[in-house]
Amino acid sequence: MWTPSFGLLQLSAYLEAEGVSVQIIDGTTLREPWKELRERIVSSKADVIGITCTATCLSPEAIQTIHLSRRLSPRSILVGGGSHFTLMAKTILEEIPDLDYIVLGEGEIAFLQLLKSLSNGRDGREVRGIAYREDGRVILNERQPLITPLDALPLPAYHLIDVESEAYYWHGMGRRAFGVSTSRGCGDHCAYCSETKFWEGVWRGRSGKKVVEEISFLHRKYGKSLFVFNENTFNWSRKRLEEFLEELGKSGLRIHFWFQSRVKDILRDEDLLPEMKRLGLYEVMLGIESIQPDVLQRYEKDQSRELAEKAIDLLRRNGIMVMANVMFGDWNDSEANLKEIFRFVKKKSDFLVLTITTPLPGTKYFEEAERLGRIREKDFGKYDFMHPVMDTKFLSAREVERLQKAYLKKYYTQPRILLGAFFNPNPFKRMAYRLILRYVWENATKRPWRQPNWKDKRQEE
Repeated sequence: MWTPSFGLLQLSAYLEAEGVSVQIIDGTTLREPWKELRERIVSSKADVIGITCTATCLSPEAIQTIHLSRRLSPRSILVGGGSHFTLMAKTILEEIPDLDYIVLGEGEIAFLQLLKSLSNGRDGREVRGIAYREDGRVILNERQPLITPLDALPLPAYHLIDVESEAYYWHGMGRRAFGVSTSRGCGDHCAYCSETKFWEGVWRGRSGKKVVEEISFLHRKYGKSLFVFNENTFNWSRKRLEEFLEELGKSGLRIHFWFQSRVKDILRDEDLLPEMKRLGLYEVMLGIESIQPDVLQRYEKDQSRELAEKAIDLLRRNGIMVMANVMFGDWNDSEANLKEIFRFVKKKSDFLVLTITTPLPGTKYFEEAERLGRIREKDFGKYDFMHPVMDTKFLSAREVERLQKAYLKKYYTQPRILLGAFFNPNPFKRMAYRLILRYVWENATKRPWRQPNWKDKRQEE
């Protein structure tokens, strides 16, 4: 599923409320993205162009956009933002002279203050939360304080995007589906998680009332009734969850939704599961990651196989589907580990998300892997959790990838899934299994997606 950039939607709404004229360009929604992006950069005559990089694997495209913007709109001030640029700010500014500034972390206050400074003829260097170059050195100013409460922010600027764009519906859930984000960060400190570093290890969420107001707006305005909460853990706060359920019940909205959660939060909220199911919860993605104690310890993830099993059983007893999110490829992982977790999720879960352990820049996990010389892949475009980046103690990176593909194929060619695409009585399982069959077909016919009009910066030059 591709979603709009929640960061840009919220940032744009905040800037508009302060009188700033804003456009959002989501290249994934364009028929010929790089061709149309060129045209829009030229026609916008923008004073400032902001380029977000929300994930490490998207950094080649973000950097290409910076170079393109500098060449086509040389007078514009270029500002980078998002998790990758924040965590790699020093390196990015050292290596990319076309970029003028980076906004560090949460963007609303820092970016607005930067714009005000520039419009008043200053250079913005006094603004907290900004990184820049000075006399050949990169300066990282102290970050802005985090915004609290998030209810102080306006409704995201959905009017600035094409909500009905086909790009947002390839995921097989239909046009009634839409992704939203109602919280920021996570209070856990998993070693591999860039979100922990970006949001400073703090969880904040809109109130339950505001969440229901937002999905009610999307339902009235655009007919959305299936919501995917794209955030680290929707039910971090029990108080907020209780308020959300109360407000959703009072609203009379008939919706369906799913979210990602920590194992420990599902166990804590056992008594609320029947009400969540009644009000439309049909699936939970559980961050299991591993069932090996030594691997979980290296991930600094405070849970166990026993707790994961208990959480899965609770969800399934309440008629809620379980998507098990697992990572494979830690230094201590072996094929035997993968076989064991495969048997576990095959028996317990409805869906398997099997990703490859990836050391994201800026994280504790990356720093250790780099220090120990374990990283084999330097192309950040492949840091997408589907390409191997490291060897393990027992397996080469190539063997990790081979096993990941083999076990995904083994899981999703089970008869219950192949037949379930047509005959499963649960409509949500039929929907998901049909999407899986589409992926199996595309993989079998070897027709991988190619990015239209893509030319790397060397070709551009």
